[in-house]
Amino acid sequence: MHAGENNSLMNLIQTTLLTIALCTSLQLSAQKRNWSSSADSAQQALTTQYWSTEEKYYKHNNDNNTGFDYWWNAHALDVLVDGYIRTKDPAYTARMKQLLTGMHKKNGNKWENNYYDDMEWLAIACIRAYEATKDASFKELAQELWTLIKTGWSDVHGGGIMWAKDHPNAKNSCANGPAIIIAARLYKLNKNSDDLTWAKKIYNWQQATLIDTTRGLAYDHVGNTKESAIYTYNQGTWLGGALELYTITKDKQYLQAAIRNANYVINDTQRFSPNGILKGENSGDGGLFKGIFIRYFVQLILHGKLDSYTKALYLKYLKANGESLLDKATLRPVYLFGTNWVSMPASPKQDCSIQLSGIMLLEALALLNAK
Repeated sequence: MHAGENNSLMNLIQTTLLTIALCTSLQLSAQKRNWSSSADSAQQALTTQYWSTEEKYYKHNNDNNTGFDYWWNAHALDVLVDGYIRTKDPAYTARMKQLLTGMHKKNGNKWENNYYDDMEWLAIACIRAYEATKDASFKELAQELWTLIKTGWSDVHGGGIMWAKDHPNAKNSCANGPAIIIAARLYKLNKNSDDLTWAKKIYNWQQATLIDTTRGLAYDHVGNTKESAIYTYNQGTWLGGALELYTITKDKQYLQAAIRNANYVINDTQRFSPNGILKGENSGDGGLFKGIFIRYFVQLILHGKLDSYTKALYLKYLKANGESLLDKATLRPVYLFGTNWVSMPASPKQDCSIQLSGIMLLEALALLNAK
C-alpha cells in the first residue's frame, strides 16, 4: 500500500470513529433527554397559555395582553410546522390552517403589511408548511407575499429591501436576510431563474452594506454599526441565506460566510454566548431573536457539509443550550421559559415570543436526534 493510500485510509477510519462517537453521544443524550417529549410539552404550553380559541391567533402574552403581533404569529406557524414534521399529528395541520384564518382577519382581512420583514417571516413559514404538507394553498400564499416583498427593493443606499413602507430610507438586515432565504427556497421549488437572481442580488447588497466581513457578522441597519445593535436573529438569517445559496450553487464562498458567522456567535463570550449559552435579549420582539438563530444554525449542521471537528463543536453547543434551558430556565409544571436560558423566569406571565424561541431550540434538538 502506498503512503498516500495509507493516509487516506487512516483519515477515513478516524472520521468514521468520530462519526460513531458523535452518534453515540447523541443517543446517550436522547436517553438522558427526551427532546421530542420536551418539545411536546413546550408546544402544549404554547396552546394552553397563548392561543385565542375565539379569534384563532397567538396572543402577545398570557397576562391579559391580547395584542396581535403579525410576525410573532408567523413564527408560531413555523413552530407548528416543526411539530408536524416531528410527529405527523394532523392536529398541527388543523391549527396551521386555523392560524392563517385568524391572522388574515386580525390583519384587516388582507396579507399585505407595512413591514416587509413581517411578510417575509410568514412567507418562509408558508414555504415550509407547503414542503411538509404539500397543501398548495401554503405555496400560493408564499408566492403572493413574495410578489409584495419584491416591491420593497429600491435604489436608496444602493439597493436592498426597505424595512417598512413608511420608512423608505431604512434598510435593515431583518428585511434582507429572510428575503434571501425566500428567494432561494422558491427557486428550489419552482426552478424559476429569476428567484435565484433575486437571492444573489440581495445577498450581494447585504454583504457589501451590512456585513462585517472580518467577523462575518450582520449589523442591524444601514448607518448603525454599534456593537450593542448586533442581534442574534440577524446572524441567523444571514447564515441561513448563505447556506441556501451554497446548497444551490455549491459555491464555497457562501458556506464559508455561514461558518464564519456561526463560529463567531458561538465563540464570542461577551456579546453572544457567555459561558457557551446564547445570551438573553429581553422580552418583546427580542424574545424571538435567539430561536431564529437556532433555526438556521441547525440547518447548517444538517446541510453545511461541515468537517467532523466543526460539526462536533456545533452539536455540543446546541446540546448545552438545550440542557441549560430545561435545567435552569423552564418553569414547571406550566412548561414556560425565561428569556435568559440560564435562569428561571421571575413570573409565569411571559411574552409569547419567549416561548416560541424555546420551542425552536427543543424542536431543533429533536430534529437532530431523529436524523
